Amino acid sequence: EIVASLGIVIGIATRPRDLAHNPEMAFINTSARQDAIGALVQQAQEAGADAVVGVRFDGGKISDTVSELAAYGTAVRLRQE
Repeated sequence: EIVASLGIVIGIATRPRDLAHNPEMAFINTSARQDAIGALVQQAQEAGADAVVGVRFDGGKISDTVSELAAYGTAVRLRQE
């Protein structure tokens, strides 16, 4: 049971855009997601959260050479039993 909402937490990973045509793109996408989630979890832990709910991903172009992938959600504290 959620007892407190601690606010939005965000994890971001960046990758060179020229990797889009790389045959290993699936691995690169997985790696970017893992990095973004890792950063999200770290931010949630620093906020004192027990969990993050409503996690979503969003990607975008930072520049002609760099893309970003963001993972974001709401950090929450759970009832301790």
